Amino acid sequence: MSKLMKCLILSLLLVGTGFAAKSWTLKSGSRTAIVYAPDQRDNPALVISMHGMGLGTWWTPGAMKFEALADTANFVVVYPEGENSSWDIGGNKDVNFIVAIIDSMYNRYQIDRNRVYATGFSMGGMMSWHLSCKIPDKIAAIVPGNGYPLGGMSGCSEVRHVPALQIHGTADDFVSYSGFVGNFMPAQRARYGCPETPVKTMPYPTEVNGRNASQLAAGTKSFMEYYGPCEKDGLVSEISLLSVDGMIHDWATPDKASTNEDPKYTGKPLDVNGTWEAWNFMKKHSLNGAIPTIPSHRDSIYNGDFMEGSAAWKLNVWDGEATGSVVDEEYQVKINSIGTSNYQIQLIQTGLILEQGKYYEVSFNAYAASNRTLEVNVEKDTDPWTSYLQELQNFDLTTSKSKYTFSFGMEEPTDSNSRLSFNVGASTETVFLDQISIKSVQKPTVISLLDYSKASINVRCENSILKMDFKAPQSGTISFSLFDLKGNQMKVNASPIRQGDNQSWVSDLSPLPKGMYVVQINVGKAMLYRTKVLNIK
Repeated sequence: MSKLMKCLILSLLLVGTGFAAKSWTLKSGSRTAIVYAPDQRDNPALVISMHGMGLGTWWTPGAMKFEALADTANFVVVYPEGENSSWDIGGNKDVNFIVAIIDSMYNRYQIDRNRVYATGFSMGGMMSWHLSCKIPDKIAAIVPGNGYPLGGMSGCSEVRHVPALQIHGTADDFVSYSGFVGNFMPAQRARYGCPETPVKTMPYPTEVNGRNASQLAAGTKSFMEYYGPCEKDGLVSEISLLSVDGMIHDWATPDKASTNEDPKYTGKPLDVNGTWEAWNFMKKHSLNGAIPTIPSHRDSIYNGDFMEGSAAWKLNVWDGEATGSVVDEEYQVKINSIGTSNYQIQLIQTGLILEQGKYYEVSFNAYAASNRTLEVNVEKDTDPWTSYLQELQNFDLTTSKSKYTFSFGMEEPTDSNSRLSFNVGASTETVFLDQISIKSVQKPTVISLLDYSKASINVRCENSILKMDFKAPQSGTISFSLFDLKGNQMKVNASPIRQGDNQSWVSDLSPLPKGMYVVQINVGKAMLYRTKVLNIK
């Protein structure tokens, strides 16, 4: 790294507001950038969004509006300021500036360096292409809007071909649409090794606000062309072109249908949302391969072995301080300071389908840096966060990895977006998790008795009343006991009995905490019968 780069990084890191700030101004000499970081983030992606010539950071956030997406999609967005409202698309000055921003965001927010994206309007789009040419090993994907290097690109690093989605208005005569289609695009197709004939989707998008393709056909002639997969010299990539019908030199925004805002606009209302399209394209790509597609609704845990990093998992830090990461295919949560409640630091996976009337088993491997407890919940993913367990599950972790399991019945209405939560906010000892699963199991038999030929027993549970009928195989003092899983005796009833006598025991279990129990029958000190675990509803 050059001396200049080190100075840039130093100055970037020294300026700004406090760590917890959401939006702040990053400065380096005369250069600035607006940074927006969601409060809740876990190894976030980075989106670098660049303005056009003559514009600045006063324009980019209001026009490109990535903040709402950043809040829900786990990425940091940076709007950098070009020098003199322009970008160096021929040299390395602004390339160095962008690299310094990437390093700063890594140091400050621990961004995922494999998921750094560049997008921009007009000259900002040209700069996106320039970054893909000069630092393809640092930019996972680009989405230029109405901008491309008018003189073509040369001297590019060919270590990687960066996936690209070009969004361009068909009526743009400032940065010519025909020039992109006729000159720049064919050159990049040849460079990437793309097919000459694309897969075309028209109209595009196929559905907006409930309107289907046939309804949109009369309202838009916008279309998407996919050129891929592309392959050359062992490098695999793709290029797509989204042509926005009738749009002039502008960033595609659905609410810009009024001629008061866009007097040269001659097309139908814009159904294309450039910001949404940009993120939906970028999020599929990573420097270490395509981002895995995570099913939105599923009846099992996705990536429970963490072989795909932290995909599908999210660390919520509502209070206290904690960080999460995947090391050696285990997820570890380091807690710097505890929350006021256990759930205020939690590792969760959402999107789970739980069907009413089914039974489920949850299992996982876990250990801790030193002995501590771990709280586990299965719950609704929206307010009021209804728990589907009869009681929260607590496990005593040690420094040795152990497997833990528990079962529950889904008594609430079917939920297609429930979540599994590991709550760790009550202690600072690091927690390690692996091999997490949830699966549907057969409804458990309420009572399963040991087989004794000398006597018979009838045990049944009616609502909260446990009833036991017993014919004594011998004389003596008989006792009926109920234990919790820690061995604590919760109920006991003892009485003398003669061989052949019938004995009944009725017990109201409603005052007891909901959970798992064991029923045991003794004659004297000898245990005659013991049930398997009884689930009291």
